[in-house]
Amino acid sequence: MRITLKHIAEKTGYSISTVSRVLNGTNKISLDVQRRIVQVAEELEYPFNKNQIPMYSNGTKDIVLISELAHGEFYASAYTGYFNAAGKLDVNLSLISANQHEKSLFDIITARIQHQVDGIVLFVPTMEYKDYKKLLEDLNKAQISIPIISNGLIENPILPTITFDGYSGGFVAAECFHQRNMKKVGIVKGPSGKAESSFRANGFKDYCMHHNLEVVWEVQGDFTFDSGYRSFESFQHSIQQPQGIFFSNDLMAAGFSIAATNAGLQIPRDVSIIGYDNLPVCYQLQPNLSSIETDFEELGRLSIQTLLDLIERKDRLRSTLSLVPVSLNRKKSVG
Repeated sequence: MRITLKHIAEKTGYSISTVSRVLNGTNKISLDVQRRIVQVAEELEYPFNKNQIPMYSNGTKDIVLISELAHGEFYASAYTGYFNAAGKLDVNLSLISANQHEKSLFDIITARIQHQVDGIVLFVPTMEYKDYKKLLEDLNKAQISIPIISNGLIENPILPTITFDGYSGGFVAAECFHQRNMKKVGIVKGPSGKAESSFRANGFKDYCMHHNLEVVWEVQGDFTFDSGYRSFESFQHSIQQPQGIFFSNDLMAAGFSIAATNAGLQIPRDVSIIGYDNLPVCYQLQPNLSSIETDFEELGRLSIQTLLDLIERKDRLRSTLSLVPVSLNRKKSVG
């Protein structure tokens, strides 16, 4: 049986409204009433955040970052940025895996609420609109209210979303090629159907269209090293070879760079390349890879601060989209 506010109200003798106010952190109710409602809620194993109740809070907020734990520099850089931001904001940050295949995201969240969590950040790039919609529906049915934001870019977001300005990233990459007097350019895109891939590609193509840069070569990648490596074969056999190529992430650019070097080409003499994210791999490649800089600490700071504002104001979740600025970190892969 699913426990609701009504069950707690019936057992304590208080109204559903009073129970809701206590469990949502209202401090204008006597301590005895708060203690009794919290006691019964815990006895019935009702999921709630004890830390948001003033009499139990020590003032430091506890935030959970739920993410797909995966190998690689991208996630390592993201987590490092988040924990640096949390330390500067005096927030306790925990990292929880979303890769628990036997559990739904709803189950993971309700389990964390029982461990006194003030807010949740979803850093799950594979989530789609239908996944967010189902999660919110399940939380509403369970009468669970907790601030949640997302770092995953989707079309028509239904949660407060904070992510990087991928459109500007593509735009700036094309601008760099234009400033180097290039006329023919190319792009290796990210996975089809992903909003972040579309935004980066659209920014690149829009600049090209309005500044007489001809996109003569275009390949569909999937954000992996292998897809970047394979793209070099297409480049070799293309009728018109671009002078500069924008890769929608650094891993694909690294794959292409190594394949090109193995084939005897020299970057940037034969072709200039720009990646996206400016991960440590950019400095391991020879020549060092120019890339769109994404500041993960700033992403973490804005995300955590947004959650703190939601917690303080107890606002309803609104589908806002905030974009973190990006910039070009130009190195030696652009001639």
